[in-house]
Amino acid sequence: MDSLLTLDRELFFLINHGLHAPALDPVMWFFTSLGLGQVQVALVLLWAGVRRWFMKRGHLSENAPAKPILLPALIAFVGSGLTTQLIKRVWSRPRPSNLEEALVAPDERIFARSFPSGHTTTAFALAAFVWWFTRGTRWAWVGWAAWGIAFLVGLSRIYRGVHYPLDTLAGAWIGVLWCALAVWWVQRKR
Repeated sequence: MDSLLTLDRELFFLINHGLHAPALDPVMWFFTSLGLGQVQVALVLLWAGVRRWFMKRGHLSENAPAKPILLPALIAFVGSGLTTQLIKRVWSRPRPSNLEEALVAPDERIFARSFPSGHTTTAFALAAFVWWFTRGTRWAWVGWAAWGIAFLVGLSRIYRGVHYPLDTLAGAWIGVLWCALAVWWVQRKR
């Protein structure tokens, strides 16, 4: 376990120091902001509204399978977020922002409960949901873009000095698992 944590710390510094550039700071702030719960909820509601608007006008007929949107997204989002908070209460891993050598964004002075990354967890839960919803349609590229955005949310958390790579990796797995559970539950109910 110690060797895994040592590797995690080395990867943290490789990303936190190796990628660091003043020009990237606002880009990473933007992706971190996409990992905020209220931003993610707003994006899901916006997406549902846009989808409804297109469907009413007949623009999404054959390529818009009748998959429910809000319920599985809500289950994935809330379930993954609650799981993350529960794990953080059980496993109180200090954040890398406690390390003297860490480059920490000024607005990210958080020092406790690093594992897992909540931003990354919910970003991957919603990315998996968007991918599930759009796969096999002409909108499949949106699902792949969601995966890329979720990855960048996780990377931004390391870049900004508040999470280790294992925090974001665990968050990604929790998010994808909750999406799978939400989709399974909704499909079973139908």
